[in-house]
Amino acid sequence: MAYTPEEKKILAMYFTSTQDDVFALINLPEIVKGTLFSRYSRTAKDVRRLFLDEFFKEKQLSSLFKKTGAPEGDLVDLEKAEDFYERILVGYGDDSVAELGGAHIAIENLSMLATKSIEEHRIGLSPLEKSTRYVYFDRKVNGEYLFYKDGRIMESKYKDMYIELNNLMFDTYSKIVREIQPILKKIIPGDESDIAYKFSIRAKACDLARGLLPLSALTNMGVYGNGRAFEYLLTTLLNDPLNEVKEIGKQMNKHLSHVIPVFVKRSVSERGDIYRDYLAKTDSGIFFKKKITKHRPEILRAASVKLVDYDKQIIEKIITSILFAKTTLPYKKAYQQVLRMSKKDKEKILKAYLSRRVIRQHKPGRAMEEGYIGFEIVADWGVYKDLMRHRMLTRHKQLFTNELGYWIPKEIDYTGFGKLYRETLDQAIEVYGKIKKDFPYEAQYVVAHAAYNRFYMKMNIREAIHMSELRSIPQGHPSYRHVAQEIAKEISKKIPLLGKYGFLFTDYKNYELERLSAFKRIQEQAKKLGVKVFEE
Repeated sequence: MAYTPEEKKILAMYFTSTQDDVFALINLPEIVKGTLFSRYSRTAKDVRRLFLDEFFKEKQLSSLFKKTGAPEGDLVDLEKAEDFYERILVGYGDDSVAELGGAHIAIENLSMLATKSIEEHRIGLSPLEKSTRYVYFDRKVNGEYLFYKDGRIMESKYKDMYIELNNLMFDTYSKIVREIQPILKKIIPGDESDIAYKFSIRAKACDLARGLLPLSALTNMGVYGNGRAFEYLLTTLLNDPLNEVKEIGKQMNKHLSHVIPVFVKRSVSERGDIYRDYLAKTDSGIFFKKKITKHRPEILRAASVKLVDYDKQIIEKIITSILFAKTTLPYKKAYQQVLRMSKKDKEKILKAYLSRRVIRQHKPGRAMEEGYIGFEIVADWGVYKDLMRHRMLTRHKQLFTNELGYWIPKEIDYTGFGKLYRETLDQAIEVYGKIKKDFPYEAQYVVAHAAYNRFYMKMNIREAIHMSELRSIPQGHPSYRHVAQEIAKEISKKIPLLGKYGFLFTDYKNYELERLSAFKRIQEQAKKLGVKVFEE
């Protein structure tokens, strides 16, 4: 598309190229980008011509844009752009426009428990929170550890025991995370002048001590998301049973309204109220207590991964999908032919489809998304924290609890901290049980990272391969490495062909310093670039 010299001057303010076929939009607020792309989908014009004809030059919209030569960041009248978006597009019900604009938001000094209410939303959001592996959580401000003090608990008879328990858990964490490091250096000797070794020891200590951190521990997180995802997130946060989460929802709405106001305004509108009413009534309307046998939680001594449900024709469905894409057959006829195949022929096809992967980043083909497999997992809360971030699975969790017991890393016993570790977590179990009687949701604040929790994950085989291979890498946390390995083992036992050709890069080994090799690679790159990557 040819543009006049004057048009090129205008376009140069809003696009990274006036001639390339691939380019980015600049100096435009999210609302204008979303509006432009929505209109883009319904016209034969290229987006730059569309911008010139129907946005920059159109009488109705021309007042949105400032004169050529205006300073960057001050090129668009945001208020008028929002008004256009709302009147022209939202008025016609084009909700998908909100997926074309997004925002970054930081949330600080929230509890680890509250982060899960945000991260439960899988689609359209990219959350990232402070790591328990690389950051110490033993800091005090004005002589106090940083943990959330829920209003309902603080106004109840449980106030003193809640504060006492949190201080105990942080005291024990602080003692172990610092004092275990010189012991680890003796057990796993290395070059102490090597910064990669030094920080591997530190990461190992943080991994071992983090089991003592309560979910009340304050953390920071950042979230990037599109407008539609934020609208749904805010709507549900404002319906959360925890007051902390509701308040976070209000604050997020307040600040997102400065960035993507039209995208999120419906979360607090009548539409949002109706949706929250639906959620609340659905939750309260489920009556089952009299029909379900009472179950007294049993203290567990180890994590477990149980394959509880799977598609019995999963191999046949995978092979059908492989062949369907290579033929002109209707799906049912292709499936019938696969059912008549010999086991040997099925194996040949599966081998040809999967065995050419050279590294784990070579993803298995989409045919591996056929069928499903379901696992009931009992593991420490830290495992749930990491695995729940996988988007391509269906997960169901119960209220977080201390009642199922807790994980004790073998190194805790080897280094002489076992008694202290157990005494602290036994106290957490006792206090949790008392608070739960009156405040079942708020009691979750005293759940420990080491506490065993039960959850269910249902996924297709492609996701199972991805999860198992990614989460079993040497630098992974020992707890979730074990779960990832067991997922691969369970599938391999039940469906041997998938075990033989599917999990090519699942790592079944154990490592003393999980992060050492990774840190060495990072250190080498940092030296080349002249940057500092490890924080004291």
